[in-house]
Amino acid sequence: MDEVSGAIRFLSAFTAIENHFKWQLQTDEEHMSFVRMAKEYARRHRTQVDLPALRAFADLRNALVHQDYYGGKPVADPVPEVVEAIERLRDRIIDPPKVLQVLPRRAPAVFETDTPLNRVLDEIRRHDYSQFPIYEEDTYLGLLTTNCIARWLTHRLATDEIVEGETVGAALEFAEPHERAAHLPRTITVPQAIKKLSPPAGGQLPPTALIVTHSGSAKERPLMIVVADDLPTLVAAVNTGH
Repeated sequence: MDEVSGAIRFLSAFTAIENHFKWQLQTDEEHMSFVRMAKEYARRHRTQVDLPALRAFADLRNALVHQDYYGGKPVADPVPEVVEAIERLRDRIIDPPKVLQVLPRRAPAVFETDTPLNRVLDEIRRHDYSQFPIYEEDTYLGLLTTNCIARWLTHRLATDEIVEGETVGAALEFAEPHERAAHLPRTITVPQAIKKLSPPAGGQLPPTALIVTHSGSAKERPLMIVVADDLPTLVAAVNTGH
């Protein structure tokens, strides 16, 4: 290892993770174990942490702090692979990857209320998208989904009122309250996105989509749209340190 011993690097990384859990949980309970804090952190943030690794690191930390020292230095060091593993895990937990770094950058399909609906249908056929932010100039009005279009189509077929050149605005009137988007800034992290797309307590439905803009304002055009289909990629990024 370097001049800094492996034990010191390991303990520094462990302490950083432990302090991060305490800060996020707003607790200074001495009786709360490190592993319990990790579980509570994962539960509250609706994210995944590598509990087996954290449990093993906690056992090693206990062994290190109780071992003998010689000349002010620990008599044993963790192997380099273990030190590097906890440092990588520390970085993933304290400075998790941003959504914009993990998901492929694809141009969002955005429409105005007066856009002919057939343009949206073309976009669905070409890219298999199912959510579209709708704007009037620079103001976000709502989220047009394929389910919303299906309800509009059902109504039109039932009333024999299908008109060629019908606009997006007509279909948007059939949007339901749960078909909504949350606007988030470009700094949103992967764990934050996972939490936002996960069902909250109380049985409510999560947003249908996350619209990432420069500062999270609904008056800004989207940089990216994140949907439930992106969750496997986001979870993998947290687990593997993508």
